[in-house]
Amino acid sequence: MVFASIWHSLIPLKVSFFMLRLLLRRIPTPDKLRKFGFHLPSKCFCCTEPSEESIEHLFSNGHIASFLWNYFGGLCGIKFSGSFLRARIVDWWLNSQDSELRRIICRILPSVICWQIWKARNKAMFEGVQMQSSAIRQAIFSEIQSMVGIHFKQLIRLQSFCQLYYWSKAPGGTVVYQGIRWETKETGRYTLNTDGCAKGNPGIGGGGGILRDSTGLPMIGFSAYLGETTCLRAEACALLIGLQICIHNGFGNICVQSDSLVLIGIIQRRTQCPWKIRRYVNQIWQLLDDPPRFTHCYREANTVADALSNVGISHPDKQIVVYDTFSKFPRLARGAIRLDRIGIPSIRKMRIM
Repeated sequence: MVFASIWHSLIPLKVSFFMLRLLLRRIPTPDKLRKFGFHLPSKCFCCTEPSEESIEHLFSNGHIASFLWNYFGGLCGIKFSGSFLRARIVDWWLNSQDSELRRIICRILPSVICWQIWKARNKAMFEGVQMQSSAIRQAIFSEIQSMVGIHFKQLIRLQSFCQLYYWSKAPGGTVVYQGIRWETKETGRYTLNTDGCAKGNPGIGGGGGILRDSTGLPMIGFSAYLGETTCLRAEACALLIGLQICIHNGFGNICVQSDSLVLIGIIQRRTQCPWKIRRYVNQIWQLLDDPPRFTHCYREANTVADALSNVGISHPDKQIVVYDTFSKFPRLARGAIRLDRIGIPSIRKMRIM
């Protein structure tokens, strides 16, 4: 059960590795470094009256840790059998719940609490950002809400953890169907749509994109074979290739649309950039360092680029294929271009909480 909870499918690998090290007491706090001969000044950042920092103090007994465990434990009806970190975590993992969502929350919440405490502690130590229980509490709620949304494949927009916890017994929300069509954001500007895919994530990947004017008339397009890659790396690589092709062919005044919400957040500097795609993102910023020009669109409005990215996988002998006339586009892409030009929408199923 311990390993199943640490290596939960919803928890990022870096957090799982951190939790494994934490439970094995391999976190570099001063009390542990002292055992290796490093005698450093020890002062915690989590209390109004600082004391010696240790794993138990930082993650279990300190002012901020106690507040977080008691806050979330009180909302979930969990009574702690002790003040030690292991006891707190096991209390969550052994707690029985009456719904799937609550069982998921009880499995992942201890890891998220410890991870957010550790992040806030490092910011306080290395960046001088004061640890605040309210900010950490909100970060925990946001991360839990995102994980729950990923599991149930729903966009959940609630205001508090209490609402999320009691939502588990509420109806599943209202299903609505919305017509989504491609449209340019500004008249007179070119719009570049790009997409990337990886069959297996990681797996064989492809990228594609199309540049159109404000009327939907295609200017130029491409498909690219990307080899073994991940979905996010394929998305970033496709966007970079698209910008390079457009600039090389003399097209300026470009707006970019992508259906990768994560990538758009990274490009707009709202989300931390993973090191695996940092090289691509830096090159994108060099070509077009104007965050408002990058916007997110639904996948239903990105059908042409999606078709071209799948075409890219099929030509490993040609790394990049450029389509400079409408007749050269693949047949499936030509059909999607025609539908976008006349404004035929695609139907998107959405669940409203």
